[in-house]
Amino acid sequence: MKPTRVILLLVLVFIISLSGRAQVNAQDKLPAEVEVIVKMKLEEGQEKLSSLGYEICSSSFMGKKQDWFNESIQTCVTIRFDRKTKEITEVLLNPETAVCQKGLEASRKLWENYHDGQAPVNSQKIEEERKKLTDQGYIVSYWVNEVSPGRCAEYWVNETTQKVMVIVWEIKGNVWVMTNSSTYSMGDNPAPKRTN
Repeated sequence: MKPTRVILLLVLVFIISLSGRAQVNAQDKLPAEVEVIVKMKLEEGQEKLSSLGYEICSSSFMGKKQDWFNESIQTCVTIRFDRKTKEITEVLLNPETAVCQKGLEASRKLWENYHDGQAPVNSQKIEEERKKLTDQGYIVSYWVNEVSPGRCAEYWVNETTQKVMVIVWEIKGNVWVMTNSSTYSMGDNPAPKRTN
């Protein structure tokens, strides 16, 4: 091989390796629009991440951190927050994109069971329970398919009294099981709203 070709080949390899490093470094950097959520309240930071196309893909058992994944740009970030103040204390790039992707898929599968509004179920007893709640000022919020094995639940909210009631029934035969109170925080559908 002529020296000119060898030099040209070496220069080409050098340029390719630099561009490869630049791509890796760009992927290793936390997006600037995500960095701004540090010191935000958790709910505000979550809304910001959602607006940027991120979806929650895991949450720690102790409730101090969450992983969020943006599927379109294949980026995963971990947010840490103070449990008492609900303030985001740190945002880190999470290099485990494959784990985040799997977490997102599992999360989506779970949230597929949550539906806004009234369940498409009719039975005399369930209708009686719905009427009682309506007469007491409750409005249906959402329902969950398979809230527990073989059972569905419908959540009703009374904003005036700030109370929540839950109608539970067996999936097989739509047999009413119980109507019970729940915490007010359960009044809103917890499933993330999909922006796409």
